[in-house]
Amino acid sequence: MDSIGFVPQKTLDALLTYTPALIALLVLLLCSGFFSFSEAAIFSLNQTDRAALVEKGKLGRRLLHLLENPENILNSILLGNLFVNLLYFTLAAVVAFRLKDQSILALTIGIGSLLAIIIFAEILPKNISVRAPQFCSLLVCFPIFFLVRLLKPVLPVLSFLNLLSRRLVYPNFVPEPYLRVSDLESAVALSDNDAALLKREQRVLQNIVALSDMGAAELMRPRSWLKTFRPPITFDQIISELGGTLPRSGYCLLIEQDSEEIVSALCLTRLTAEELETGWEEQFEYVIYVPWSTSIAEVFDHLQRAKRKVAVVVNEFGETIGIITIDDIIAALFTREQGRSRGLLNRRELKRIADNCWQLTGLTSLRTLERKFGVSFREYSSLTVGGLLRERLERLPRVGDQCEVAMLQFRVVSIEDETGLIAELQKQTELHSSECRS
Repeated sequence: MDSIGFVPQKTLDALLTYTPALIALLVLLLCSGFFSFSEAAIFSLNQTDRAALVEKGKLGRRLLHLLENPENILNSILLGNLFVNLLYFTLAAVVAFRLKDQSILALTIGIGSLLAIIIFAEILPKNISVRAPQFCSLLVCFPIFFLVRLLKPVLPVLSFLNLLSRRLVYPNFVPEPYLRVSDLESAVALSDNDAALLKREQRVLQNIVALSDMGAAELMRPRSWLKTFRPPITFDQIISELGGTLPRSGYCLLIEQDSEEIVSALCLTRLTAEELETGWEEQFEYVIYVPWSTSIAEVFDHLQRAKRKVAVVVNEFGETIGIITIDDIIAALFTREQGRSRGLLNRRELKRIADNCWQLTGLTSLRTLERKFGVSFREYSSLTVGGLLRERLERLPRVGDQCEVAMLQFRVVSIEDETGLIAELQKQTELHSSECRS
């Protein structure tokens, strides 16, 4: 027989001769597809997927450990894929060259190998993996883990070459953040002409922009306002000391035995009757510590990562000056005005009481006054009206004290235990020198 069907016998003999090489090509094609599959799956994991890996047992924790250094993963995958692809195209070229006397078969193998690697090693694996990145990344975790360990000796060299190439080609290259604050500000500005965007959504965008620039000290509950307890203590004792009412923060705060540092917190508003009976002490959660200058957005991120509800704010000396709860941050996102007056005192930050006259509290943020009146308090270290008055008077404010700062005249009208300092503010029509008087 000279042929089988439409396939010449000579072509069949050539295919049988190079069957091992064709099988090797198929294996290399699968390996290349594996690397593409792994790269797309691992680098498609979002923050939610990565947080869920903690609950996936040893495999999930190992993948999280790998993701701590994503550059090593990427370099290992790219190096492995490059090596496989070089072997693949070299072998395909050798087979096609040896079949040069059968031009049609040689051309088929050459073009077919190229199309196969594009479709079955690039497009198809990536399309599959991005649909379920968490599941797919767990499937490839062990092979990629061993690949990274195998290539560990050469990875520092690759990282150095990568850094060197960036410095030579793009010496002024600066990585772009995922989302800039200016992007949100642009979204807020553009939303004015978008009838489909509700006012509440626009307000939330404005609050997000504000919180990204607001320091922890501007939203925290001051240390002097907190009610703390020293263990051991019973639930009845807590209720008795609180006078039967919940603390303003909604949290029961425990301090250390030999110091005044807050170590754990219990959300009383979420404590169920069943938890109260079965062991309410187990519901206490450890707190996290953040510097006073940390932005609210960063505090929220730290709380989310640690899965905690309370952050203790410390000053530059490591002393506790207040706390921020997850509820405070969420409330600030959805309220008309931000600041501590609303949350702590149930009062507005700035309340108009007459023409060119407003009433405010000592907790009112200077940032609020800057936005409202177009003035600047950058020369002062204080963040609130109360702090500004103490800084200018160089003592604790008293009823009747007056100060003129940045074309704004402040007058202390009352000082009470429950509401703290209450002041009136008037905007001067002419520029006066800053002065204070009693």
